[in-house]
Amino acid sequence: MLNFLYVNTCLLCGREISPFSPLCEECTTEIVRRGPSFYHECHRNYEVFAYSTYTDKLEEVIKLYKYHHETLLSDFLAELFLRLYSYFQRKADAVTRVPSSLSSLEERGFDHMELLAKKFAKKLTIPSVKILENVSEGRQVDREKEERKKLGRFVCQKPPPRRVILLDDVMTTGTSVKDCTQTLLRSGAESVFVYVLAKAR
Repeated sequence: MLNFLYVNTCLLCGREISPFSPLCEECTTEIVRRGPSFYHECHRNYEVFAYSTYTDKLEEVIKLYKYHHETLLSDFLAELFLRLYSYFQRKADAVTRVPSSLSSLEERGFDHMELLAKKFAKKLTIPSVKILENVSEGRQVDREKEERKKLGRFVCQKPPPRRVILLDDVMTTGTSVKDCTQTLLRSGAESVFVYVLAKAR
């Protein structure tokens, strides 16, 4: 009876699909088959892994989730993180994420990466912890220029565990990921493992 009352369509292509599924099988397969990529940065105390490049369909899925509150896509995106992790497994004590600025959170109305981090951490049976804070706005804007420069965009709200998984949706220049990683390492972490859904070309 539900099928007659409610017609569900794929968020990407508009095909009719079963109720409560955000994407059709064809679009899902196209995105999943793009990764995991073998993009890997290896530094002294941290590594970076990316599921895919910022392709059209993956870009659209991320934007629908992030800016249009299509939270049904969170399970799919968390599965992409898990698929990437299954290829590049690193033991960690906690999962955290690159934090958004206050204005971005207010604009979107929710912390899109917090939800993904919780789903990802639950599968790994380790805690999801809010460690980093974005201080590019708010209490930091009144500080003197040199002090702001010294603090950077991110600070740790609490001491990080020894080994940390850091999640982000898209890595463009890599500045945010690097800043967060360096902040975690300066605050006591020994190793940081970064997993991102997409890397800009």
